[in-house]
Amino acid sequence: MGNNQIYFKYSRFFLLSIFLDEYNIFAVPMLVVFIDRYFSLSSLQIGLVTGATILGVALGSLSGGIITDRFGRKNGYKVNMVLFIISAFISALSPSAGIFIVSRLIAGIPAGSDISNTYAYIMELIPPGKREITGANNTLMASLAILGINFSVIPMIIMHLNTGMIWKVSMLISVIPAFILLVFSVKMNESEFWKNSGHQKITYTKIIKNLMGNPVMKRTTIYAWSCGIASSIEVGTFAFFIPYIINTLDISGILFTRLIIILIYSFGVPVGYIGPLLIPKIGLKKLSYTGFIISFISLIGSGTFLVLRQFLLIPAFMVLFVIGNHLNNQPVITSQSLVSNTEYRGRAVGLTNFILQLPSSMSITVFPLMFSRIGLGYSTLVIAFASFAGIIISAAIFKDIYGYSSDLENHGNAKNDIN
Repeated sequence: MGNNQIYFKYSRFFLLSIFLDEYNIFAVPMLVVFIDRYFSLSSLQIGLVTGATILGVALGSLSGGIITDRFGRKNGYKVNMVLFIISAFISALSPSAGIFIVSRLIAGIPAGSDISNTYAYIMELIPPGKREITGANNTLMASLAILGINFSVIPMIIMHLNTGMIWKVSMLISVIPAFILLVFSVKMNESEFWKNSGHQKITYTKIIKNLMGNPVMKRTTIYAWSCGIASSIEVGTFAFFIPYIINTLDISGILFTRLIIILIYSFGVPVGYIGPLLIPKIGLKKLSYTGFIISFISLIGSGTFLVLRQFLLIPAFMVLFVIGNHLNNQPVITSQSLVSNTEYRGRAVGLTNFILQLPSSMSITVFPLMFSRIGLGYSTLVIAFASFAGIIISAAIFKDIYGYSSDLENHGNAKNDIN
């Protein structure tokens, strides 16, 4: 099978998998208004409900990396799909806010695990030059997932269904792609690179030592960890709470606010599609710092106009934020998975995702409390510091690695490098 055939065969499969990850991650933020009304949540509970999924993603990233490196990409993939299906039903059947919070923690585990597994798969089954593009499509899948959640809500709002029915049905929709992927995973090929890797039990200490022992790996890892945290803080606070902010400001009725949310996130689709296509021309580095510049401007603008209570201009800055955050997030996991050796790629990706998701989980929990104390405007201005840090790190530390292939050329010798 030629490279183009391999690319088209697996890229669509992996993109649907990333869509499922993002659907589970963004389900609560997009449905939090309905969940809040159903359970009558406090400000702290709103943060916990949203942060629980991200905490699960962080934990799942570590466990998923270990599973995919030890037992194979294909086996790890199947386990994740089964867990997606089970967790969706547990969430929908939760009788109380406490059980729901626990259920979302469980739901986050396969989402994090699948990121480790899928990116390892992408880097080993799709050829260099195209695997970067496939990996960077994560934000396109995130936008499609967000739009899918919101479009699923609109008919139920029009039919005046109760709030419980609305969020439960929307969450259960994720069972459909999970089942499709589970069925098709039976026909997937196992990674030949993983088969020849020796399936070693490598400690995280040795993995980090190996990553820091090579100049390209070192710069990329520092970039991925640092800018991953910055981008995730953006997503985990301002982006996650865009629906809540719009509803809190009472700009319009429940149906119209949902349409505003759809309009805002619809801009993420062309950006999510075009961004990866620009990588062969401008590289991963320029894509990263350009995105952080845009998101920094948008957060400063949003925060300022929130303080001034000029609410009609805020959706425009939110659109700008979606564009910037999409661009700065696209290179992060892709870059880390690109430079990591096959022997520990799943764990390296999982460790990076854990590092960037854990602060995000904490910021999500704190953000509702912060804006209840100092207001939405000043809280948004605080988040802008993360974007500013992303600009500096992307420009000063990160070296472009588009077309990198040393991981594939040297995979047979990597075992000796980490002993």
